[in-house]
Amino acid sequence: MDRLEQLSAFVEVARRQSFAQAARQLDRHVSAVSRAVAALEGRLGVRLLQRTTRRVTLSDAGRDYFKRCETLLAELEGADAEVRERAASLRGTLRVSAATGAGQMLIAPLVPDFLAAHPLMTLDLQLSNRYVDLIEEGYDLALRVGTLAADSRLVVRRLAPTRRVLLASPPYLAQRGSPRTPAQLREHACLVLDIGPHARRWELQRGRTKAAIDVIGPLHSNNAFVLLAACRSGAGIGLLPATVAGPDVRSGTLRRVLPGWSSTEQGIYAVYPSARFIPAKVRAFVEFMATRLQGSGEN
Repeated sequence: MDRLEQLSAFVEVARRQSFAQAARQLDRHVSAVSRAVAALEGRLGVRLLQRTTRRVTLSDAGRDYFKRCETLLAELEGADAEVRERAASLRGTLRVSAATGAGQMLIAPLVPDFLAAHPLMTLDLQLSNRYVDLIEEGYDLALRVGTLAADSRLVVRRLAPTRRVLLASPPYLAQRGSPRTPAQLREHACLVLDIGPHARRWELQRGRTKAAIDVIGPLHSNNAFVLLAACRSGAGIGLLPATVAGPDVRSGTLRRVLPGWSSTEQGIYAVYPSARFIPAKVRAFVEFMATRLQGSGEN
């Protein structure tokens, strides 16, 4: 008798504590299930199940063996499912969460290319600066920027580095002057990206040298694009993601302030629920983003 058939029969009987129920689940005759379990016990030389007229229970040896067999069968089922899904066309809806600024700057420009590569897929992209519980709210994955809190329910993959840089418009710098040291930022109008517990404390780094400055200014916002517009208009100095500021710096609309200084390097991450088998649509999106985002966090 096939060894896998014996293991499947044993695991199903152990789960349901009934040969009859296991047979119905496996779509086999009760006698066939009984023979499979008996053959397994004979091959191992140990009783795995205790049988009475009323119920079936695991022996001590059967209890340990059941856990290992259940894990083994789950791995096999996952491998089968992975091969089948890889062979099939990617289809269905992929629900993705991202912060507003990162979604607009990083993801939105790449969406047309991703959909063109996978025409049978639908992308449901929701942008919000609130924390989204992927499992409770039914998302397939999230793209997050910064430093992540540990969560054993989630798989985290780093896609690219990112950092924040100091920016101001040429008219602002002409009027107020350029700070020469981080400490001089206290004398300037600072535009605060209000994300995280200590948003008004700017922690900067130049090589191995670090500085932390408590800043004040006329505008706080949790949206990087609001602050970017204020920087362009000459309202002050912002500490903004390089991914957001890159086009303005390259065009000359904004200038780097203290160009040797930036925030400590953080990351752009894909985060998705932990599982033995990661759906192909999630894998495809993560790989696509990893390829396209390389270098996007530097300016």
